[in-house]
Amino acid sequence: MLILYVLLIILINCSNNNPGNIEEQQYIPQPGMSVRDDRVVWTKKDDIPSPFLHDDGSVVNSPVEWEARRELIKKILEEYVYGPRPTLPIEHIETGKEYPDYFVSANAITYHAKIFYDNSRCFNIRVTRPSGNGRYPVIIRYENNEDFRFPIEKECIDNNRYVIVALNHLSVAPEEEQILENQMHESKVLMSWAYAASLTVDYLEMLDFADCSKIAVAGMSRTGKSAICAAVYDERIAIVVANSSGAAGASGFRNFGEKSTQAINIVRHQPTWVSEKLLEYIDNPDELPVDMHFARALIAPRVILTTEAYDGGGAKWAGPVSTFRIWEASDYAFELYGKTVNNLIHLRRGVHDQLKKDYERMMEVINHVFYGDSFESTSYRKNIYDYEFYRYGQY
Repeated sequence: MLILYVLLIILINCSNNNPGNIEEQQYIPQPGMSVRDDRVVWTKKDDIPSPFLHDDGSVVNSPVEWEARRELIKKILEEYVYGPRPTLPIEHIETGKEYPDYFVSANAITYHAKIFYDNSRCFNIRVTRPSGNGRYPVIIRYENNEDFRFPIEKECIDNNRYVIVALNHLSVAPEEEQILENQMHESKVLMSWAYAASLTVDYLEMLDFADCSKIAVAGMSRTGKSAICAAVYDERIAIVVANSSGAAGASGFRNFGEKSTQAINIVRHQPTWVSEKLLEYIDNPDELPVDMHFARALIAPRVILTTEAYDGGGAKWAGPVSTFRIWEASDYAFELYGKTVNNLIHLRRGVHDQLKKDYERMMEVINHVFYGDSFESTSYRKNIYDYEFYRYGQY
C-alpha cells in the first residue's frame, strides 16, 4: 500500500508540472473552440480558423512559440488578404520651407515633404510639430488632403506633446482606379498605403525632433484597414488606431449573422484593395483558412484600439459584430504576453465617421501609453453584448 501511495503522489506531481497543460496556463479558447488533451476540438463546422496551432494541432502556449510563427502568419496574410509586401527603399526626400502654422496653433511649425522611392516615384506628407526643441512622439494619420487639420492637432501642439504627420494615401495609390506605373503598383492598395507608412517611419528616423520609439498610426474606414496592415508588418509602430475599418481591417470576411455587412464581398467591390485569392471563397467564406484575427494577433503585445459605430448603413456595412468576434479571437496572443489590456475596442451610437468622441478616445489611449496619463481600460474591454443599446436594439 505504501508503494502504491508513493506512486500516486509522483503521478499527481508530474501531472501538475506538465508544461503542456492548457487549463493550467489559463488558455482562453476562441469562440466555438475547446481544448481537450492539449488538442483543439472544433465544436461547429463554421468556426473560424486559429493562428495559434502548430502543425500537429497543439496550441501555441508561450510568447517564444508565437514569435516563431509570426513570419508564417504574415506570409499567409499576404497570400489571402493583402497581396505581396513591396521592398522599396527611400531614394531621397524633398522638403518645403517650414512656416509658423497659426491655423493650428501659435506653437506650431509646419512643412510639406515628398518621399521619393524606386524610379523617382513619390508620395506626399505634411509634418506639423511644436516649435520648441526636443523629441516628441509621432502620430501618423492618413488623409487625402494634407491641408486638413485633425481635431486633435491644436491640443497636441499647444501642450508640446506630439508631432503630427498627415500621410496623403491617394498620392501613393488610388482608391478605386487601377494603380498606375508611376504609383506604388507592386502590391494591392491596402498594402501600398501600409508600406507608405513604413517609408514615412524611415524618414522620421532621420529627424532630430521625432521620438521614433513612440509612433502611433491611425486611420478611418479604408485607411483604418491600412493602419492595421502597417502595424502588422512594422513593429516600430507602437500603437495602431482603426476607426470603423470594416472587412480586411478590424472586421472579418465571415458573416456572423449581421445584415448588410460587406464581409468577403470586399473582393468584388474593391478588387484592387485585396488579394484576388479571396475570390476562391466568395461563395463559402466559412472555408477561408484565415481571417482578420490573424492580423490583430500579430500586433500583440503592442497596442491596438478599434472604435466602431452602430447606427446607419455605413456602420452596419463595416460589420461591428464581426469586429468584436475578431477581437475575441485575437485576445489569446495578448494573453500570452500578459497584455490583454493592450487589445482595446469600443462601440458607440452614431454613424460611420470619425467623430470628436472617437478622437478623444484615441488620444486617451495614446496619452496613457506614451505619457502615462490616467486611463481606465474597462470600457475598452467590453463585449458587444455588454452595450445596452446594442443588446436591446434591432440589428
